Order: sequence, then C-alpha cells, then structure tokens
Amino acid sequence: MAVLGLAIGMVTTYRWAGLYRRRFSQSVLDELPYLVLGILVGFGVGALALLVDDAPTCGELFAGFVLTVTVVIAGRTLVYRLRRRRAPRHAQRGGTRVLIVGTGAGARELARRITTSGQGAALVGFLGAEPDDGALVEQTITAPVIGDYADFGEVVETFGVNIVVCAFPELQEWQLAHLLRRDAPPDVEVYTVPNGYSMRRWGGPWADHIRGIPIIPVAPAQMRWVDVVSKRVLDIVLALVALVLLSPVLLAVALAVRIELGRGVIFRQERIGKGGETFTMLKFRSMHPAREGDSQTRWSIAGDQRIGAVGRFIRATSLDELPQLFNILRGDMSFVGPRPERPYFVERYSQIYPDYEDRHRAPAGLTGYAAVQGLRGDSDIAERAHFDNLYIDNWSMWQDLKIIVRTVGSVFGRHGS
Repeated sequence: MAVLGLAIGMVTTYRWAGLYRRRFSQSVLDELPYLVLGILVGFGVGALALLVDDAPTCGELFAGFVLTVTVVIAGRTLVYRLRRRRAPRHAQRGGTRVLIVGTGAGARELARRITTSGQGAALVGFLGAEPDDGALVEQTITAPVIGDYADFGEVVETFGVNIVVCAFPELQEWQLAHLLRRDAPPDVEVYTVPNGYSMRRWGGPWADHIRGIPIIPVAPAQMRWVDVVSKRVLDIVLALVALVLLSPVLLAVALAVRIELGRGVIFRQERIGKGGETFTMLKFRSMHPAREGDSQTRWSIAGDQRIGAVGRFIRATSLDELPQLFNILRGDMSFVGPRPERPYFVERYSQIYPDYEDRHRAPAGLTGYAAVQGLRGDSDIAERAHFDNLYIDNWSMWQDLKIIVRTVGSVFGRHGS
C-alpha cells in the first residue's frame, strides 16, 4: 500500500506540473523542484498508508527519500541525454512535426530557433493569411507557407502535425480560439507565444521555452477519451444516487404540478446538445402551455403570466429541472455543462455571437459554470457563451464537483431561475 501511495502521489503531482508533456527545454535542473515535490507528496501519501502497519523509523524514511530522489533524477537525466543524442535521426524521420500559426517576424524568429534547438523537431511550415507556393526565408531557415488559417484542420491531418505553436498570427483572439476549438485534435499539443514576453516574468510548472522564447500550453479543445469516460461514470453514479435520495421530492413536485396544471406533469422540448445533436429535454411543467410555434421561439421570463404559484416556486428553486436526471442517465446530458437551448435560438445566436457554437463541444448540463455565475434565464448571451467555453477549455473533475456543490448551495438559497 505504501508503494502504491508513493506512485499515486508522484504521478498526480507530475501530471499537475506538466512533466509528462513533450518539452522543448529539457532541463532536469529546471524541473528539480517539482520532481522533489512529487516525491514528497508521494511519501506523504505512502506514510498515511503505513499508519495501519508498523511505522518505519525516521532513518528509514530519510534513506528511502534520498534513494527515490536519486533514482528519479538519474532516470530523467538519462532519458534527456538519449533524446538529445537521437534528436537528428528523430527529426529526419519526422517524429516531432511542428506547425507555426503566423507568418510575421516573431513567427520567423521562432522557426529559426526551432530548427537550431537540437531537440529533433521538424518544422512543417507556416499558416498565414496569404498562403502561396513560395517560402519564407530567414537566413538559416527555409519553410513554406502551406495554407491559410481556414486550412488549419486539413494541414494538421495531412502533414501529421503533433505540435502547433501560435506565434502572433494576424487573427483576433476570438478568431484564434474558434479556430483551435473547431479543428485542433485532442492528441495535438498546442502552444502560444505570449505577447510582450521580453518584458514579462515567466516561469512556473508549465513554463516551457524554445531557446529563450516562452511558450504557454493551450488546453485541449476537445476532451480526451479518458476525461469523457470519467465524466460519464461520475454522471451515472450521481444521477442514480440523486434519483434515490430525491424520489420523495420528485413525487411531491409531480403531485403539486398535477393539482395546479392538470394532466401532463412532464414538459418535453427539443434542445441542442453536444455536437449540435437534438434531444428531448425533460422538465416539470411550471406554466400553462403556449401555442406550439410560440413554445419553440418564445423566450420565457420570470414575470410570464402563464406561471402559477407552484411554477414560480419550482423555478425559483430549480426543482423543475429534476426530471433531467433521466436525461443524464440516457446520455443526453451531463450533470455539469452548458445549459441546452432550443434549435431556433441556437441558430440565431450562432449567427450573432462568434463563439456561441463552440459551447456544443461538451454535453449539455443540468447546471454549468455560467449558471453558477448567475447567468441563467434572461441574461447576457455573449457572457454565458464565454463562461461555457471557459469551463470546457479548463475542464477537470474537481471543477465539476465544485460547480455541483455551488449549485446545491444556490438551490437552498433559492437563487435558481
């Protein structure tokens, strides 16, 4: 158990520190604080496991710590030396293929440093606003402009690119974000060169540089398969537990709605989920029905005259959303994600707000990051889309759990929509 605890602590810390990412600046000295931190965390977890057994002496713990540090540092150093030795052969075989997004002076300087870094990276070329069949020549480098920004996805696939570096492209930030969210595969590592880097202090566990030019990793545009699976498992477990614990509440709300509004306790409506797919979302009815056409295109607000006393209560406490637990079990939705919208409004907002359709990269949610910011119902659409995309770009299991806890707190505080 102690060895397992050591391994879990080290792997978790090294993953957090980005030590499993492909790095251009391969320096054990730069990584040393995080290597030692991982071992300390691992020993701490392992020590907890040893509490049930005979605890080792302080001398044994210290000897084990020194031995582990020595082995980890020696192993890391050996790996980096082997990589440097094999770098020329690796580059010839196209093992690490780099695409630079941008064609300006900064992009050309970055290309020069990539080709002279000795890290075995092969420069595929540039993406620019005006592609041609010629080449950019900058003293020691010659590399083609192989496509326009719109060709990003095709170029990555055709040339087998596995690293993309965005170096001051002639794009606004939202345009670059939309490009990466739409076309960057989850297994391609994306970096960006920060503006004004020569005047800024840069460092930290995720810091990397290409011969002095800092690069910052960009979160994957799409969730990796392991994240998708873990999120789905969490959804199923939480939905089953919630249905069991909340079954009396579900029955009470259904009865109250039946008394106030008559037959038809459940309201069904088409919504747009992950990948733009349509699904039928379930809710408790909270108002008298509108005409069929109005229900698809009419925006309901808190003061709607069709809402009765029960409806106002279940909307204020978000109890009308509880039937979506069945949507979660069916796989239509997740516990946490962008709130789903009707097809009419999705089409309309996608034409007005450039990043609105990017929020459909993740499953629709019973609650979401935008929702816990108070952005529900009649709120700013652009701001909602911003927070939804911020959630997807920075997804983690811990973030989902935090949003669920905040949602429960807002329900008890009656801050729902």
